[in-house]
Amino acid sequence: MARILLVAVVACIPTAALAGPPVSVLNYGVEGVGPVESAGPGPMYAPGHPSCERGTIFKAVQVTKAYRDNEAFAYKFFEGKRLEISGRLIAVKRDTIVDEETKRVVFDGFVALVTPDGKPPKPIGLEFRFPIAKLDADKDLACQVANLWAGQFVTLRGTCTGAIKDPGYIAVIFADSELAR
Repeated sequence: MARILLVAVVACIPTAALAGPPVSVLNYGVEGVGPVESAGPGPMYAPGHPSCERGTIFKAVQVTKAYRDNEAFAYKFFEGKRLEISGRLIAVKRDTIVDEETKRVVFDGFVALVTPDGKPPKPIGLEFRFPIAKLDADKDLACQVANLWAGQFVTLRGTCTGAIKDPGYIAVIFADSELAR
């Protein structure tokens, strides 16, 4: 008799708890006080939902994983934004980029290549670009860039312009870069 009572209690309590209407965390507002009204198909999260709010400071591993695993995340949270990224410096190299159609110089300056672990990028590297004109105008920045060394842990700030894909390599570009610390 006790077993039957125990089975009845175990079977009925979860059923009673689930008797109300189904509730989804995805349909609740920012404070979770009530459902978000939906006018048809749209985002699963309401504007201002905590999962859609991110800061501007990231580790290099987070950026590389985003471009490797979920480019929609990278587009939403990185591209067009001024970000602060920390990682290991591979090298600082001079680079000149020329537009093939117009034969015009698009970029002339130095590129600081950063990865999460300081090893050569496979397949994603973060390229922070320092234009010559900016280095000429800001002697302090020029001195800071000149004092960087391979293997150094750095925190750089730049505006993410997206990824450039070559066979076997993806370069995530950060324009108008500076040293954050």
